[in-house]
Order: sequence, then structure tokens, then C-alpha cells
Amino acid sequence: MNGQSSKFALVSILRPGVSSLFYKNPEFLNCKKGDCVEIELRNTKIWGIIEDFSDNIPDGFDGEKIKPVLGRICSSPVFADRSETSFLKWVADYYIYPFSKLLKQIFVPLIGSDNALIGENDLEKHKKALCVAGNMPEVNLNDAQKKVAGSIVSRWETGDFKPVLLYGVTGSGKSEIFAELCREVIRKGKQVLYLVPEIGLTTRALRHIVGRVGETGVVLHSSITRKKRFSAVFCAMNRAASVIVGTRSAVLYPFFDIGLIVVDEEHDGSYKNFEPPYYNARDVAVMKAAALNVPVVLGSATPSSDSWHNAVSGKYHLEIIKERANTKPLPEIETFSYKGDMYLPSALVDTVSESLRNGEQSLFFLNRRGFATLARCTCCNEIVKCPNCSTALVYHKKSESLRCHHCGYTVKELKCAGCGGTLALEGIGIEKLFDAICSYFPGFKALSFDRDSLTTAALFDKAVSDISDNRYQLIVGTVMISKGHNFPKLRNVVIKFADYLLGFRDARAAEKCFQQITQVAGRAGRFGLDGRVFAETVFPDHYIWNYVRNGDFEGFMTEELSWREQFALPPFTRMITVKIAGTDEEKTDEFAQDCFNGLSCFVGENGFYDVSVNPPEEPMLSKIQNRFRKNIQIIFPKNSKIASKIKKYLCGLPKKTGITVTYDVDPISEN
Repeated sequence: MNGQSSKFALVSILRPGVSSLFYKNPEFLNCKKGDCVEIELRNTKIWGIIEDFSDNIPDGFDGEKIKPVLGRICSSPVFADRSETSFLKWVADYYIYPFSKLLKQIFVPLIGSDNALIGENDLEKHKKALCVAGNMPEVNLNDAQKKVAGSIVSRWETGDFKPVLLYGVTGSGKSEIFAELCREVIRKGKQVLYLVPEIGLTTRALRHIVGRVGETGVVLHSSITRKKRFSAVFCAMNRAASVIVGTRSAVLYPFFDIGLIVVDEEHDGSYKNFEPPYYNARDVAVMKAAALNVPVVLGSATPSSDSWHNAVSGKYHLEIIKERANTKPLPEIETFSYKGDMYLPSALVDTVSESLRNGEQSLFFLNRRGFATLARCTCCNEIVKCPNCSTALVYHKKSESLRCHHCGYTVKELKCAGCGGTLALEGIGIEKLFDAICSYFPGFKALSFDRDSLTTAALFDKAVSDISDNRYQLIVGTVMISKGHNFPKLRNVVIKFADYLLGFRDARAAEKCFQQITQVAGRAGRFGLDGRVFAETVFPDHYIWNYVRNGDFEGFMTEELSWREQFALPPFTRMITVKIAGTDEEKTDEFAQDCFNGLSCFVGENGFYDVSVNPPEEPMLSKIQNRFRKNIQIIFPKNSKIASKIKKYLCGLPKKTGITVTYDVDPISEN
């Protein structure tokens, strides 16, 4: 119904316990569906979104007492665009999260606490947020790249928008294929939503795509200032940006004119949101594309087991490139056994030393922050732990403090709180490895590439530029260094504790381990040099090493999926983790047990014999920020009716003061 001629507007109230209310619709405001408007609720001015209009109100309502809409804030596709609305409702339903809370999260960058736009409603004043195409050298796709791009576009021309998984080995030039596909879509007047897993990758990805397609674009992520974020969203929503590069939250924004979604490094765990709603941006991107009837392309050198299974079973199209763009072979991976935290074989030290003298770079990888992983009292033997979380404090040499990586609790006094004894610093973190590498190879410049050293996007970009320009010969990095970077002079990669993930209680441990080793190894030899990779192993007899050494992803995934199918684990089944947390340990345990008993009865009464409910277990981090935690895992077949009944039951779980219950749908870790 036309908003201008309608007497009432049905406004979605973005508050718990209230869904939608009728308000008078003043003609002079010229409101439309999807408009964010200011209203009054219980003598407080708030904002909501118009979902519909009506000339009549339900029986029993007094039209004279209905309050008017106070003002129009901005327009949005929510409720105005049926596809975007159905998509967002799917997200809320699938991830068991209130629709109103989801909408409120999405509009946080746009509307302030005063119910007004955070920035001005003038597009010209926000165009400085746009990244404009610079001069980039022409790139001609090689035959393999042309074949893949042509295959994808030809299917689009027939209206086949089934998701595409692009599996290309590291260095095969997937980003150039993405750029070609983006150019094809933008040429037709549409926008591209391009997702990357890490904030540090956004600027480089945007410059590359914008440079290749010759159009403007914006970056969207949580670390840019509120003002810049508003400008970026405003430009994107008003079609001023052809390319929108963002991290996982960008997939939720309701843009008007998306014609393609790209998910780069689709396997990456950073696409999973680790707080409610626990969505996976990769899966959400696939569903968004389906709702909007636009193509989606997922790319990785080490695809997730979920996407690979979808591809080999025919649910997705599969495109494969097995050769690097430079035609160089993938580096073979040599292994050496763990013989101590600081151990490096003498032959490896000699190899790196000679390489450094030849002007080549070497990367040492260790995915642990800080200097020492724990501090132990030399008198009473107690490990110093965080009083708020069930974890040991990590010593950081740069700040000369013990720090909790989960709540930020910090201790400056390096004495045992119990007996006053001296603390011994044990274990190895990136800071200790950095000091060791500097002593192993004196006279060469070294850079620490980790979150504690590169605290801003500007520092991150400068570090990448400095490595690319060969200003540093030694790089010591965490997982940040493994994602999508091209370093011309990098020849050697040394991976400490390469298979430590295999020691975790995690059904996906082998998959994550294979992905991490392969991605880090893929930084070596991407240009003229033959790469060399050396991996330290704690579990040398694990089957993963039969495939990692020669980069046999398909062989690994075949064996991995056979185990998953045998034990009825994802991607052959679905999983929901019920996360229960409370400030009182005993009450939390009791509530978790009651939930488990209720779930078990529900499953039995409904005859769900192929649904398993695991008893409450403590996750690896049993306490975070003074909240005790218990998880109940539900594993069930891929059956929409069963899933719907389980979710309905979970939504009806009783509430208890001091205890929160959240639902991690399709978890990727057991914490």
C-alpha cells in the first residue's frame, strides 16, 4: 500500500518483547516501506523501521490514542525489498537470534543514540570515503584463468547462478579471476560485495579490485572510525560505490543493487562470528545470493570441508586450477621432529643463512602471541592464572606484563600472588621466537608480524609494503602473515609447531591443520624463486602428513570426509551447540543438566532416534570473564523438519536469572 495515502504505519520496534506497533502516518513526511523513523514508546523517543501501511487498524484499537511518527531518518531496503527482508529473516531463524536484535545491529553504524543519522544526509559529503581507481599495470589472464572465468560467465549468461567453488592452489591467481568476474558484473551496472576474512586484507583487496575494474569502492569493517564507517555504508547504500570490500559483518548489510558476491579465502575461520548471532559469513553469503538471485563465488587454496562436500556432491559448481600462475611448482614440505621449544636443526639454520646472504627472505611462523605461554612459581609450582577466566596468563615482553587474551586482565608484578615466589617463564610465543631468530641470524633486519606489533591497519599495510620491498630479510609472524600476501623475495618458510592443532579436542582439527600449513607454505616461492618449506611436527605419524608434504588436498579431503561420514559428523550431519553461562558455578551446572534432561526427553518423545544429545561438558575455556560455561551438543540429520522442531524447542527453554543461553548453529570449534 502507498505510504503517502495511508493513515497508519506499522513500525517494527527493535526492542526485546515488542514486535510491531501502529503509528499515525503524517502525509508531509512522505514515508515509504523500509524507512527508519523516529517514534515514541512509553514516553521515550526511539527509532524503528516501517514494515507496512494500512488505512485500518485491528479491532479494539483506539485510533485517537495512536501516536504519530515523529520524523523520517533514512530509507533502507529492509521491508521495502522482499528478497533482502526474507534473507535477513532467514538469518535470524537459522541462527536462532531475534530478528529485531539483528536489525538493530545492522543499523548501528548509521543511526546514533539521538535517533538521527550519525553523518549528514548528503552523498557528496561522503564521497571522500571512496577509493578511486589508480594506475595499475595491465594483467592478461593465463589460459587456465581464462578457462575458469569463461566457464563461470557462460553459466551466468544462461541464468545458472548455482554457487561456484574455485579451488586454486596458492599462487594460482584466483584474485585475478575474481577481478575479471567483478568487471563483468560492474559493466552491467551492478555492485559487487567482496568478502575477505581479516581487516588487514581489506585495503589491499579493494585497491586491487578497484584498480582492475576502473571503478570506485569502499571498505567496511569494525576498526574504521564511526564517521568513516558511516560514509562507507552511506556511499554503498546510495550506489556511489561499485565495489564493497568488507569483513564478515558486511554480508548482513541490506544494499540495493548487489550483482555478485565473492568470498575470498572461504575456508577461513574468521568468517565465523564468535558471539551471538553465531553466523558464518560464508554460508550467509550463499543464502544471500540465493535470496537476491545473484551469483556467488567462493575461493580458496584449501576449501572448507563443507564447501568441498557441496561441490563434489553437485550442490555447487567446482572450478579447479592446479598450477601456479608463474608455472613454478608448489614447494615440497620437509619435516623435522620437535626436540624443544627453541630447537631448529643445524642444517636448516645453514640453509637459511646462505639464503639470506643471497638477498632472499625467510619467514618463521608460530601462531602464539606473547613471549611465554605461562608463568610458573619456582617455589609453590602454581601456574599464574586469570582470576576471571580458566586460562594461564601469557607473558608479554614488550609490555613487561602477564596478560589474559580473553578478558584483558593484566598483572605487572612478576611475583607469585600466593607465596611471593619468583616466576619462571615457560613455553614459547612469537616474541621469544623473534628474539631467537635475531640471535640465530645476526646482521639481518627482522620484523615481527603479529597483532601486538601491528595494532592498526596503517601499521599492517606498512609492514606488508616493507616486506614486499625487501626492507626486512627475516619475518616472524602469526596466522596474520598466512593470508593472501605476495612477497617477491620470500624463499624459505619455517613453521614451528606445525601440527599442534591435532592435539585439540576438535572434530575439525585435521582440516584446520592442513589448511594452516598449506596456507603458510604457500607464501614461499610465489615469484621467481623456488620455495622451500620446513615444518616442525609433534605428531609425525598422523595421516595428515601423507598429504601435506606434496600438497595433495583432494587426497586429504577424501580421507578426512570418509572419517566424518563414518562417525556421523558435519558436513554429513548438522550440529547445534547450546552454550550455557552463569556467574554461579553450581546453578549453571544444575541448569545445564536440566536442559540436557529436557532435550533428551524431547528427542525420545518425538522418536528422533538419529538425533544425539551429548551431556553437558566444559569447553576448553570453562570460565570467561567470571562466567562459568557448559556446552550441550546436538547432532542431527540434514532434515529441515527435524531442525525446525529442535529450534522451536530451544526457543522455549526456560529462562533463569543470572544465566544466559545462546545457540551456536554449525559450530566450527568445540569451545
